[in-house]
Amino acid sequence: MIKHLGEELVPFVNSGFARIPELPLVGEEIKVFCRVDDSHAVPFLILHPGEQQHILAAHREREHYYSFDLGPFSSPQTVTYRIQTGEESTAHYSFEVLREEVVTKARKVYRDKECLLLDLTDDLVLTLGTDGTMTLRQKPAATEDEFGDQNSFPCGHCILPICDGFQWSISTQGFWELKRLSQRVASAHRYRLFRNAQGLIRQVTLEMSLTARHILGTGERFDSVEQFGLGSNGRVVEKFTHQAEQTYLPIPFFLTEQGFGWYRQSDIPVRMQFGETVILTQETEGEVLTRDHVLPGTPQKVLQTFLRMTGEPVLPPQWAFGLWISSNGWNCDREVDAQLHALKLYDYPASVMVLEQWSDERTFYLWHPEHWSDPANTVLRIRNAGLHLVLWQIPVIKHQWDDSPGETLQDDTMEAIQRGYVVRRGDGSPYRITERWFHHSLLPDFTNPEAVDWWFGKRKYLLDMGVDGFKTDGGEFLFEKAARLADGTSGLRAHNLYPGQYIGAYHEFLRQNGVEGVTFSRAGYSGAQTQPIHWAGDQTSEWSELQAQLQAGLSAGLSGILFWSFDIGGFAGPIPEAELYLRATAMGCFCPVMQWHSEPRGGQFAGGQEETYNNDRSPWNLANKLGDERVLTISCAFAHLRESLRPYLWKEAQACVREGRPLMAHLCLDFSGDERAWSTHDEYMLGREFLVAPIVMPGKTGRHVYLPHGQWRNYFTGSIHVGPCEIWTDCPLDRTLVYQREVTL
Repeated sequence: MIKHLGEELVPFVNSGFARIPELPLVGEEIKVFCRVDDSHAVPFLILHPGEQQHILAAHREREHYYSFDLGPFSSPQTVTYRIQTGEESTAHYSFEVLREEVVTKARKVYRDKECLLLDLTDDLVLTLGTDGTMTLRQKPAATEDEFGDQNSFPCGHCILPICDGFQWSISTQGFWELKRLSQRVASAHRYRLFRNAQGLIRQVTLEMSLTARHILGTGERFDSVEQFGLGSNGRVVEKFTHQAEQTYLPIPFFLTEQGFGWYRQSDIPVRMQFGETVILTQETEGEVLTRDHVLPGTPQKVLQTFLRMTGEPVLPPQWAFGLWISSNGWNCDREVDAQLHALKLYDYPASVMVLEQWSDERTFYLWHPEHWSDPANTVLRIRNAGLHLVLWQIPVIKHQWDDSPGETLQDDTMEAIQRGYVVRRGDGSPYRITERWFHHSLLPDFTNPEAVDWWFGKRKYLLDMGVDGFKTDGGEFLFEKAARLADGTSGLRAHNLYPGQYIGAYHEFLRQNGVEGVTFSRAGYSGAQTQPIHWAGDQTSEWSELQAQLQAGLSAGLSGILFWSFDIGGFAGPIPEAELYLRATAMGCFCPVMQWHSEPRGGQFAGGQEETYNNDRSPWNLANKLGDERVLTISCAFAHLRESLRPYLWKEAQACVREGRPLMAHLCLDFSGDERAWSTHDEYMLGREFLVAPIVMPGKTGRHVYLPHGQWRNYFTGSIHVGPCEIWTDCPLDRTLVYQREVTL
């Protein structure tokens, strides 16, 4: 099999079979890479620049990996190629050689009551609106006659009010500025346009300056809450552990301390770089190239506006704010019954059980017949224990590599392809996941209503059994930009949209069937708050990963994710030491959703334990494995504390949905006038009353805590402090640092 893609799979690793660069410019050298699996045949490339045809020989990079040198091309054009061996041929791939054009000022400026129109080139118009919207369009030349009664203004003499003291203005240099109370807070440097042979713009880069010192948001970020000096590649990315600058949940939105936020409204991934020059880059489709929104106001007001634009947040059910228990190793009745027994034995209150290994591992909607003797009775036992059941899901029609898919999966595969229920490639053939997790599997198309009915028709019986929700894992697998969804959406747009389409379909499935349930999801994009809960995905049991989880939770909240969670003590690798687990448990107790979870038995790293090794992150298992009873006794105490917090969390969750604020809120949302609050990234408000300062460093017996303006009472000791102040507080392992604010709600 010849493996090739025009674009890289993920931004953090070279696949060895992509085209580089993906969007070449005139004069650039181009390399096409491929991999030949299960064969030693040497490929060759057939190149079609225009009407000509050339055959190119391969360069061997290493075993099974080859490359071809293309270009450079001296002019914009469309180039088509395919790769062949004597045994097979790929589909045709095409790319456009682009030319760059730079725009640094407007040729003319027009104004009416609602907007400024900047005539940039013969076919490019920038509109600045009184609502703070900035839209870049490619359209035929805009003449004075086409603007009717609108007047032309010289640069430097044109101002358009927005609100809250903000205004657009056109500088004497001929480009836009954003001002607040006459002080410049943002200004454009230039637009870089990348045009094809027909003059259509395929990519746009905006370069601008901000006077802001703080850039917060941009999605769930593991590297840092503060993004000044950093940035985002804008892509939904599945990265197993140590996410660093990658994220499952990018959002092209950020807050500043200058009294405004910024939202790039785009289905297409937006690369954002925040330095002395702020650079926003995205590919384009259609007449509207980019649309930006300046959102004036306090951080809380900005977030509310952003949520109104991208979708009203949904409230999880009350039971979701109890304690969740989960492990990938619970794959049979015996395992489930052992956990139910432990809950009772150790007086450990929990409200949710998640089962990942419940299905046949083929269809993912049928219970495994060899592991579950009576699934309906299993569900009943779980419910009778006072637990709500959440089942794992993945949006694939699996490719079974062992040539034994089973009759049901085989029938499902054939039916889905024949009826058009799957995502398709540009040539109309079924899209199969190119590489990585669930390689070669099909993706169901959730924009096709018939496909949705077919998919959930097979899962309806689970709700009838009493299942209360789904752990909607994955969704990051649509790699081909030339792919097409049933509603016409291109793969370029669908890559980031697909997780929300998938998760949203599950949320609607629960709602339509009258189930007060949840989705518990890893991936997403703008509008993710319209599905109940997101969690931080896969991290190892390390202190650095706990620190990254804290950053992720705070930045997710600043990006509109109201209800967030993480795997207490980490999900993967060697089991956590007692101190790490208990510090993570303490933080989890004061997070929107408290849950622990673990990877498959034996682990997923080379050199791990044998498959029978129990690596559950349950406190009773860890106490046994570590030989440390503190793990169990302290964890049980935090579990009871969590239970006592549930009425408060439920009240605050309702307020969060009503007011558009995250349950786990960065201090800048409540104390926007406090500069220290903007730079404090290891504390947060849980609801409107509790300030939480978790300990996420090893060997610490206490820490400094910053308390903003107000009167604060230590939740555990009752001591009173008046802020703003910084205090040192001791914190043994059986506590965390929580301060309750005296507040009028």
